[in-house]
Amino acid sequence: MDKQVDMLGYVGLGVTALGAIASAVTGQIIPLSVASTVGVGCNVFSRKQSEERLIGAFNAQQQKIESLYTMVEANHGELKEAMVMGKADFGNQIEDLKLGFNERLNNVKDSLDQNVSALNGETKEIKEIVSNLRQVEILSQELRVKPDSASFFYERGNSHSKLGNISGAIADYTEAIKKDGDYAEAYHKRGILYLDSGAKQKAVDDLRKASLLYFEKGEIDSYHQAREMSKNVHEIGSHGNGSNGKMLIGTKLFS
Repeated sequence: MDKQVDMLGYVGLGVTALGAIASAVTGQIIPLSVASTVGVGCNVFSRKQSEERLIGAFNAQQQKIESLYTMVEANHGELKEAMVMGKADFGNQIEDLKLGFNERLNNVKDSLDQNVSALNGETKEIKEIVSNLRQVEILSQELRVKPDSASFFYERGNSHSKLGNISGAIADYTEAIKKDGDYAEAYHKRGILYLDSGAKQKAVDDLRKASLLYFEKGEIDSYHQAREMSKNVHEIGSHGNGSNGKMLIGTKLFS
């Protein structure tokens, strides 16, 4: 195409030159307009072809640009979709991590609460033991000053009983009874400890004595409790079933 355009240009120039030579040789004036017209026509045709060539090249380039824009838009859409999916996946991972962390945190909290509860229970028990030990010491000091105080022996017997010192408690209740033969509570508590120790007859004797003293003092509720316990112990002794009877007595005592 380019060669054809160049050739047409050369032809136009050649025609113009030949016209001038012929005019000089023949002595005749060949109309310049003819040669010029032919040359100009060839040049116009050449320019038109060049313009068409440029337009075609421009259009081809424009198509390439549009194709590139289309590719960019497509890639942008895919990239945007990938970013959205990645963001959603990242969000899901964060949510899973939060759930796992919260679950572990709750487990740790539950375990901590259980440990704290157990520790509080142990602390309370230790405080009670320390309190009873102090009470034993205080009452022992009081008994050095007032050795004939039945109430001090009774209270110290209660502290020994709470500490699990059964023999010490029985000894103090016995001393309280020696100081005051009408001490119903001392008979009652000693009767219970005799029962725990397996001395059933002593338990029956003390509980009957306690119920009688309660009745004389008008303490009817305590009277019924001591009386029922003595009856249960006697019935248990008659049937020879000490272990079950012991549970029954404890139930009636602390109900």
